[in-house]
Amino acid sequence: MTSLRSVQPRYAVTTGDLDHLTAAQARDYVRGVERAGFGMLWLAEVLGREAFTTAQLALAATSTMMIGNGVARALEREPKNAAAAQAGLCEAYPGRYVLGLGVSGAVRDRGVGPVPFMAGYLDEIDRNLARTGHTTPAWRVLGAYSEGLTRLAARRADGLLTFLVTPEHTAWARSVLGPEPFLAVAQWVVPSTDRDEVRAVARRALRYYLGLPHQLNKLRRLGFTDDDLAPPGSDRLIDTLVASGPPDRIEAHLRQHFDAGADQVAISLLGPAPADKAASYRDLAVALGQAV
Repeated sequence: MTSLRSVQPRYAVTTGDLDHLTAAQARDYVRGVERAGFGMLWLAEVLGREAFTTAQLALAATSTMMIGNGVARALEREPKNAAAAQAGLCEAYPGRYVLGLGVSGAVRDRGVGPVPFMAGYLDEIDRNLARTGHTTPAWRVLGAYSEGLTRLAARRADGLLTFLVTPEHTAWARSVLGPEPFLAVAQWVVPSTDRDEVRAVARRALRYYLGLPHQLNKLRRLGFTDDDLAPPGSDRLIDTLVASGPPDRIEAHLRQHFDAGADQVAISLLGPAPADKAASYRDLAVALGQAV
């Protein structure tokens, strides 16, 4: 099977905006991303839409753009359902779908750690795919930050997708993965030169994540203190995690992840209303040399 790393575009888009849109608006949104020139869209499963039905909506609405679940919550569905969804999407849209899976520390409430849970989950997916005779190429990545899950991604998946991390974490992730697996980094971008506006926009987006224990633990491992992580988040936290400013400054921030070993940076634009984001993504794509 062709490696995921060899077919992925350098830049992608990642979004949870579809949670707040009607189906018709969601179709317009993903078409706008494709028209902007991006060849890949990751769909976060956060507050509203179900991962696989949303991926199908996005695939049907676009013509060539790759769609990935970034990431589907493994705790919320049985492995056989994830396997069936992956098989169906890969068959219907060959070469365009990537299964992304994630699990948080909440799995410990079931008496098992994240690594053995995910290893068993992948075992069940493989058994179900084998039992149904599925032969269409099926890529998968893990959304993870810990060493155990990163090593599992290197062994059992095509790569890793990270979110809200620093270039130092990207370098660490590449060292753990090794040279071959695919590594994508989701990066928040605020296309504004007004630092106060950037921080205000970023804090609205960050509010949800500062209430999640696994995100707080990850950020502490990245060197942020409890003072940094106390809501609404310190200036240092915002300025480190968010790319902002004119296009050349944004590109320089993104380039740090590539220099650290990332294969792809998946951009999430903060600030513009969802209906206005297509134009903003188009402007950014032109600045990054991604426009078709």
